[in-house]
Amino acid sequence: MPAEQSAFPQFPPGFWRRIVLHPGQGWIGGAVEDDMHHFRLRFDYADGVIVAAQSNAVRHPWTGCGGAPGHIVERLTGERLDEVAQRNPVEHCTHLFDLAVLMAAHAGDDEATVFDMQVADLVEGRTTATLARNGVEHLRMSLEGTVIASPGPFAGLDLKKVSQWKHDFDAETAELLTILRRAVYVSGARRYKMRPGIEGPQSPLAKHAPCYNYRSPVVEETRSIYEVRDFSEPGLEPLQGLDFAGDFIAPA
Repeated sequence: MPAEQSAFPQFPPGFWRRIVLHPGQGWIGGAVEDDMHHFRLRFDYADGVIVAAQSNAVRHPWTGCGGAPGHIVERLTGERLDEVAQRNPVEHCTHLFDLAVLMAAHAGDDEATVFDMQVADLVEGRTTATLARNGVEHLRMSLEGTVIASPGPFAGLDLKKVSQWKHDFDAETAELLTILRRAVYVSGARRYKMRPGIEGPQSPLAKHAPCYNYRSPVVEETRSIYEVRDFSEPGLEPLQGLDFAGDFIAPA
């Protein structure tokens, strides 16, 4: 291991998020799973417009999250693919919206894409975050908090502020940075042991209203579920057994 990385913990243990994009003729399916979340989404489109959509919340930390799939389906049906990213992200489930933006950008791809993000559990504020696409590592970052210690091209930049500087890099790298940044942010949830049954307004995130679950009136009714899976344990992988042919059947 390079000396500059030896002081930074490596996965496992830690957080593993996987995103799968599966394009077809006139449609694209997507799925995301990590320790706390598992969502699926499909767009059918014609002439650059989403003509039908379906979504499913398989596993999520709050009861209110269960309404997010219907919410995003209703609002994105009829939307242009090239305008999906322009919608207000805090109106939606963070994870479904991120997935929708990726799907819209990759709807014309010829083959499926698998993104794997792994973030080691923090030790004295340090971690290592990696991103692989189709099994090939494209990013490996040593982080002091959210500030990148290495590699050189990113050293000194704050990953929390990636939207301010990602466009200094090419479009492909900017996309990967955005995906990895979200994984680093969500990985922090592994440090908290949240019991089931907590009322939405008691969540420390409620006052920030960062997503669908924390917006009124959902936040007043939502309760914590928090079914967690630790994908850094041997033999476990996110989205194991996902079958696009069966899990993304076209709407009737």
